[in-house]
Amino acid sequence: MILLENKIAIFNKIVFLKQKEECEKRIREEKERAEKILSEKIESLKKAEEAFIDRRITLANRRGYELIASVEEQKRVLFLEEDEKLLKELLETLSQKLLEFTKTEEYVNMETENFKNILEEIDEKSIYLYVKNNENEELIKKFKEIAKKRGVELKIDELFEYHIGGFIISDIEQTYNINMSLKNKLEDMIYEIGSMLHEKLKERGEVIGKGNN
Repeated sequence: MILLENKIAIFNKIVFLKQKEECEKRIREEKERAEKILSEKIESLKKAEEAFIDRRITLANRRGYELIASVEEQKRVLFLEEDEKLLKELLETLSQKLLEFTKTEEYVNMETENFKNILEEIDEKSIYLYVKNNENEELIKKFKEIAKKRGVELKIDELFEYHIGGFIISDIEQTYNINMSLKNKLEDMIYEIGSMLHEKLKERGEVIGKGNN
């Protein structure tokens, strides 16, 4: 009887140990599975965080570039406005200098030579000559002498003050004009004057937003 009880006890112990082993195994497996899930979740969160940070950095960079572009555009506009203002002031100064030049002997000699050269190039017996009402009398006299010598009849008409000085020639039918006014010569040089002004400002470091170029 005792032997049977011992056998039963041993059997129960074996069963218990086996169940315990299976239970511990199941616990280990569940723990490993939980740790794996947790690890994967942590990794996923890390990647999501990195992606979020990358997006924030990309967005910040884009906004930074947009801000820089906006600032550069504002600089460019300011530069163009300043450049245009300085060019306008320079042209006004040059216009005044040219007006003063019309009162010199050098001006009379220059325009006399220009008028003579044009009459040599055109084949007209009669032309319109536009000069300012207050033009130098000596210059008008020389125009008439040259025209008479070439056998060209002059019909003198008014050249508006806007033109500063010089003259404009037109055929009698007014099919063409030869504009030799000082204003026209100045306008022909605006691009060159503007470029020279721009370069001078760059040399002095006064070109807004362009100083490092």
